[in-house]
Amino acid sequence: MKKRILLVSFILISVFYSKVNAQMDNLANMSSEWIRMNNRNASLDAADIVNYNPAGLTFLNPGLHINISNQTLIRQPKHTYDLGLGEGEKTFEQDGIDAFLPMFYATYVKEKWAVYSGVYIAGGGATVNYPDGSISTDIITKQILYTTAAPAPFPVGTTLNDIYGANEQSLEASSYYLTIPLGFSYKINDVFSVSAGGRYIKGTNKTKASLSLTDSPFGAPDQSINIDYSAEANGFGYVLGLNVALNKKINIAAHYESKVKLDFENDVKTDDTGMFTDGKKNRRDLPAVINTGISYKITDKLRTEINYNYYFQTKADWGKTYEGTPLEVETSEIAGDCYTLGLGFAYDMNEKLQLSIGSSYTHFGYENDEDKEVYYSNLGWYEALKNSNLNIGLGGAYEVVNNLKLNLGFAMTFWKDYDTSSKNAEMLQLGGVPITNTNVKCEDKAYVISIGLNYTF
Repeated sequence: MKKRILLVSFILISVFYSKVNAQMDNLANMSSEWIRMNNRNASLDAADIVNYNPAGLTFLNPGLHINISNQTLIRQPKHTYDLGLGEGEKTFEQDGIDAFLPMFYATYVKEKWAVYSGVYIAGGGATVNYPDGSISTDIITKQILYTTAAPAPFPVGTTLNDIYGANEQSLEASSYYLTIPLGFSYKINDVFSVSAGGRYIKGTNKTKASLSLTDSPFGAPDQSINIDYSAEANGFGYVLGLNVALNKKINIAAHYESKVKLDFENDVKTDDTGMFTDGKKNRRDLPAVINTGISYKITDKLRTEINYNYYFQTKADWGKTYEGTPLEVETSEIAGDCYTLGLGFAYDMNEKLQLSIGSSYTHFGYENDEDKEVYYSNLGWYEALKNSNLNIGLGGAYEVVNNLKLNLGFAMTFWKDYDTSSKNAEMLQLGGVPITNTNVKCEDKAYVISIGLNYTF
């Protein structure tokens, strides 16, 4: 009987080959300073610019600069639907918080030179946790129940849906792109500074999913189906930067991060479905991005900054959606490119205390609703929604002792509620499952609390 249960359609196989990410795919929230201002690409005041403005490191005071921070993520993605199978409306949402997202940066500045390194998370950075399942596990369960034939002595044409009642589902997944940069910066003169370096990225994705076929009115034994696998990849990229200090008030900066090829190799621990191959590789590159910024000192105490980042997602290899079928498409092509536009302010209350506030808008470049629906057929996207959003951050920095600053930041991210159609539900509908409604309502909001230290030796 078990082998018959494991007969699932190509749409569900293609779904499970995709990983779960908290972002698509590059993170922007990589320091406490960013959390409280949302804009750091043209900043010149702390070691976190190892990540945001590496060419500007030569404008820091001579010596060793250390920046360390942690973020606690409270994410609340939620999706609601009713497939019209008599079960009524169902709502699933994220459970729990991500307490630790640490970042570390270090740079040593001497005369016209600076060298830098660090350890941080460039992509992913969160856990998807749905202890009661989600639309993805629900559709997989419907696929098994309605399309898998029941064994003898049941009559021909009997499906598992005829002999099983309730089922239990769960989904937990995580994705982390651990990044180690190494590079140098050089100040050509009082105006121009440049930087060059590389970065090593180790991507780790983990997925656990389970469902149970239970409560058979015919006394059939319960069936538990489990998946537990991880996938890892290693890659290298380069980073080039330019800083232009036009005068004491205006600073302009840009840096380019190359695409990083990531070929994730499966390590299958448990797979009761037969859908995964141990050692199989699946591409999910980290896209290239250009980060730009302009900083302007309005007064001696008030500074404003504008940032613009563009993510070249369509140039990355993200594998195929509906791989090996007539519907096969390039995943990155249907996702489109992405950009973020931000504005922030920092105000020095006195010599020790700085307050800041800022916002950033991220636009996801799906060409149309059809592309979004196809992209959402990948496992995890209803569970970690991918849509345009607005982030607002605020906080402050306080110099506790000489050369030691404490940073506190709080950020909120808002997504507009939207409706979309589940392509996987539509395919089950076409396959004979009596689904009458494939609409899914999506909602999301998230909060970040960050604390950090910046110290100069």
